[in-house]
Amino acid sequence: MTALLRRVADTSLTLLLVAGLVFALIHLIPGDPVDVMLGESAHAADRAALRARLGLDQPISVQLLDYYAALAQADLGASLHQGQPVTRLLLDRLPATLQLAGAALVFALLISLPLGVVAARFAGRSPDRVASSVALIGLSIPNFWLGPVLILVFSIGLGLTPVSGDEGWGSLILPALTLGMSLAAINTRMVRASLLEVLDQPFVRTARAKGLSPIAALVRHALPNAALPVLTLLGLQLGHLLAGAVITETIFAWPGLGSLLIDAIRQRDYPLVQGCVLLISASYVVINALTDTAYGWLDPRTRRLS
Repeated sequence: MTALLRRVADTSLTLLLVAGLVFALIHLIPGDPVDVMLGESAHAADRAALRARLGLDQPISVQLLDYYAALAQADLGASLHQGQPVTRLLLDRLPATLQLAGAALVFALLISLPLGVVAARFAGRSPDRVASSVALIGLSIPNFWLGPVLILVFSIGLGLTPVSGDEGWGSLILPALTLGMSLAAINTRMVRASLLEVLDQPFVRTARAKGLSPIAALVRHALPNAALPVLTLLGLQLGHLLAGAVITETIFAWPGLGSLLIDAIRQRDYPLVQGCVLLISASYVVINALTDTAYGWLDPRTRRLS
């Protein structure tokens, strides 16, 4: 219970620091939201009235305290451009981002688990070299290059998928491939490394000595014991998927948090930008905390280290 309370306290403190950092960075972005809303040719009186109504005429320290006070009441403010509560806008876009992240995670698992198992089973041989080369290629290709290439080949060239937007499950294929490729590559290497470490353990050799085939010993004994590091990596990468969705959603015009964040930055919509970044950051922090907690629950040996 003490460890759990300490974890909750650490997570809460991290979220407070993240909120303050987001607030500071947003206010350092060049540009004035009043100019965006009224135009640079607006009268000085109108600009001053709008600035006072938005609270932008207050010192930064006062704005920060007001921001923390609003956060304590779960109030993220209202969008300067759309005039709607930020919370409502985030909740409208969050399901699309979670759908994309979930599809990317499924794709990564479908690719990485077979490749990692094959690489470990045939370590040092041709299948291992092929799997490692595929993983290295996946790590080397950035999302902002892979996405447009997939659009040119499968959408424009072959006409198999929609170019952009959300037009059903077909629209999810290319964004999920783009977002999940790097995760699949990293997970492949992790599965291979974990299996190679477990395959040298005495209980695997004992299983083989009792008559189990190499594949059966790998699947029934080695793979479950090698799953902990892989599960930890997946938990950490899930938060990375939410953050990495910004680029992918922009490329494919996917109606999620990423595209909402880019639009808010262009419009200098301070409350909406803060809400988007804070939600993504909070998701990453909370997922990391839950992953650490789950790791201690799955492997009791690590509880003494926490």
